[in-house]
Amino acid sequence: MKKYILRNIIFYLVIFLPWIAQCQFKSARIGINGLTCSMCSRSVEMSLVKLDFVDRVVMDLNSNQCDIFFSEDKYISFDKIAQAVVDAGFSVAYLNAWFDFNGKSISSTSCWKYAYDTFQFLNIQQPKLEGKINLKFIGTNFLSRSEMKKWKTQLSEAKKKVCDQNGGYFVTL
Repeated sequence: MKKYILRNIIFYLVIFLPWIAQCQFKSARIGINGLTCSMCSRSVEMSLVKLDFVDRVVMDLNSNQCDIFFSEDKYISFDKIAQAVVDAGFSVAYLNAWFDFNGKSISSTSCWKYAYDTFQFLNIQQPKLEGKINLKFIGTNFLSRSEMKKWKTQLSEAKKKVCDQNGGYFVTL
């Protein structure tokens, strides 16, 4: 009996561990409203570095954005990233994240579950997503007010067809 259980555990690890290890969010780029000086930039950087899934942060004061590189095999909360920017005293203009599907493909007409989150695609024309894909997050936490106005209709329609009762993220390419 123990051999049977051990064999099944090894089988599942061999099948699913490569998917988990290879397919993951690698980095994100955040536009930040209100950065005016190096102290502002440093405040945001320190707030983001405190997150346990963040490996490093590269700030660019000239373009009011930063690149975040994630630690491998850690759960990434995009809500916590947006909140860290707000806690530093600024607002998020946009949030884009690169996901590496690494040979796996998914349909863009459906919802996609990864780790503990559900991602619902908006306004996607591409039937399959493969390789490294830049996902743009849609929502009040991830876009400026003016940009949210552009997505208001599509977002309200998508909320009627929500994939997960616990919420999730709305994304587009």
